[in-house]
Amino acid sequence: MSSKMLKIAVLGGTGNIGEGMVLRLALQNLMAEGVKNEIIIGSRSKEAADEAAKQDLSELENCGFDTSRINITGNTNFEAAKAAEIIILSLRFDHVIPLLHEIREVIENKIIITPVVPMVKEGDLFVYKPPEEGSAALAIQKNVPASTKVVAAFHNIPARKLKDIAKCKAVHHALVCGDDAEAKKLVIKLTENMGCLRPLDGGPIKQANTMESLTPLLINLAKLNGLKDLGINFS
Repeated sequence: MSSKMLKIAVLGGTGNIGEGMVLRLALQNLMAEGVKNEIIIGSRSKEAADEAAKQDLSELENCGFDTSRINITGNTNFEAAKAAEIIILSLRFDHVIPLLHEIREVIENKIIITPVVPMVKEGDLFVYKPPEEGSAALAIQKNVPASTKVVAAFHNIPARKLKDIAKCKAVHHALVCGDDAEAKKLVIKLTENMGCLRPLDGGPIKQANTMESLTPLLINLAKLNGLKDLGINFS
């Protein structure tokens, strides 16, 4: 990765997955040579985003990291998306399409990363419920400008593992799907530097439905077998 600073927005960054993504992205400034990324937490409320940024910096300090090299700020989802070059959607699927309409004018020629999984709870278990497009990733691609590059990634990573920044080692594989080769290559590089993941090329964006459907499976397996924080590891 070049020494050029990337501005990365995590929309919905005040939730568990969003917080984990922010912490892992922040660690790249310390763990990868030449990385100087700026992380912008997006939320419906700027105040909530500002508070989340303060909490994340405090968490990093408590774990012994030098936060003078880490730039985490908060803003509204719109302003965060406007400022960023890479946008990570860390929201429930039913909130994603309305948000894309809201930020559409500021996401031309940008990369959108989607770990979004459309699923519902039926009884005690979760069921994958893709939209008519076939996956959340394809629905997102349909609702962004043609110049916006959509990459599907991070679906099967437990939030608790992302947030456990005291253990900075590869513990799970992360599958990455996308049609734009350069965008996918950049996301794979970002993943390599996150300290807890090992990326694998998952193919074109149409393969994202397979990745998405694994998330409810992992959650159900954990519940049925008394396990926690299941992820995917290939050997």
